[in-house]
Amino acid sequence: MDRRYGSAKTSGIIAKAAAFLLVPLLLLSGCGRGEAPSAFRGEKEIMKELMTYSEEELKQIDEFVSRTAGVTMSFYKSSLSSKAAYTCVAPDVCTMPENAFDDPAVAGSRFIRVEGYICFSEGGAQNIALENGGNWDMTVTYNELHTSNCTEKTVFAANVYYKFNLCYDYVPADVPVKVEGGYAATGAGETVVSFHSDHSYKLSTQDPSFGGRTAEKYAPIADIHIRDPFIMLSEDGFYYMIGTYEPDDWANTREIHIYRSPDLAGWTDLGAVWNFERDATWQKDILTDGTSPIWAPELHYIDGNYWICYSLGWGAMNGSVLRSTTGRVEGPYEDVGSGPIFDYIDSTLFVDGGKVYAIWSDGLLSEMKSGLTGLARDPVALTSASGKRVGFEGCYVMKIDGVYYLFSSTYTFHLDGSGKLYQTYDSYYAFSDRLEGPYSERRLLLERGGHNNLFYDKEGNLYTTAFYGEGFSERPAVVRITVEKNGLLTVS
Repeated sequence: MDRRYGSAKTSGIIAKAAAFLLVPLLLLSGCGRGEAPSAFRGEKEIMKELMTYSEEELKQIDEFVSRTAGVTMSFYKSSLSSKAAYTCVAPDVCTMPENAFDDPAVAGSRFIRVEGYICFSEGGAQNIALENGGNWDMTVTYNELHTSNCTEKTVFAANVYYKFNLCYDYVPADVPVKVEGGYAATGAGETVVSFHSDHSYKLSTQDPSFGGRTAEKYAPIADIHIRDPFIMLSEDGFYYMIGTYEPDDWANTREIHIYRSPDLAGWTDLGAVWNFERDATWQKDILTDGTSPIWAPELHYIDGNYWICYSLGWGAMNGSVLRSTTGRVEGPYEDVGSGPIFDYIDSTLFVDGGKVYAIWSDGLLSEMKSGLTGLARDPVALTSASGKRVGFEGCYVMKIDGVYYLFSSTYTFHLDGSGKLYQTYDSYYAFSDRLEGPYSERRLLLERGGHNNLFYDKEGNLYTTAFYGEGFSERPAVVRITVEKNGLLTVS
């Protein structure tokens, strides 16, 4: 197979794409070149300051929360009900808006569920308690895949928004009890339900996001139908691209294709280097319903050979590694084992200090065995000091000037120019001076840039991949990244 995509000329498409990008709203000091200066590499105090949000970033978060303040409050007939009788935005966890009390569904309800994001002014255990709420329960979600029960000993970091879910019994009062902002939620005997914590807090219906916004268009580099594009510059001087192949039907993506380019503009399809019907072995024992969801493959050149880590999607939700049997990028490829290595999707490989590591799921890390045949030890979770994860999928690690950058993806809301919310699939990042962390609090890298990887071109410029943008979807794109003097990343 010898299909070509895009232009064979290097017509400045990369520079053109970068030229249309808006510099992010991270208004921190520094105007960077492609690498961080030595002061950042060795200065622990600078990194310590950036582990948490700066005053400027906190102002941006407060601006976001000014448009999203409050919580989502839902009323149920009982704790066993699966469908809410009434849902509204409330100013506080135990305060109903005034119009809620007028709805008959509220009067007939006996159970309240509150969802939102909470941020405490001081860190530590908050000794959270709910008075007069009967049976109550609260959980804290560190990302979409990691939720824990909240107790009085649960530790929160200051100035970080945590997603929470609070449920409690509700007994409507015959006469509404007026409080600041609305009416009080009431318990047995019409007693006022109240929420207590050691420190003051702010509430938001959405997880605040800031910076990284690309307001103008950037163009695809090729008309290739792909998701989760991964691009590398290999030892042979060619760029290689791989990703979820022609994802019209996510349950049947079937094949892994590799594309080659000398210049990031013209791409040649090297064909199906792995095909489910032709090459799958143990995978067919897991996917017995006739589907073949092959997701998010990545290509890596390690120890003189090419390796592909890949995921099995719906019906399996795990992953493994393929190796080239010839040492050539075209393969053929074979599985390194007889079953899945990773217990969830979206695996990547990272070499550091002569050791090969795998990162998958929402940031699980483990060293790999020789030959990449399995995990050498139990995984550890990569988190910030606050316990939060960077995202819930699509992790990738890059080491820049001695600093570890962890990238991950999630869906988040943003504010447009008129103050309205819209949601996109985004790339976030955090950094640490240790691979195992703890990492900084996350920052937005690229709006609509979810499930990406970073790579250097032949001139030493740093880029991130994307497959969504203004006016296009599921086509590969690249966006220039600058490492600022303070170590933060910006689109340029």
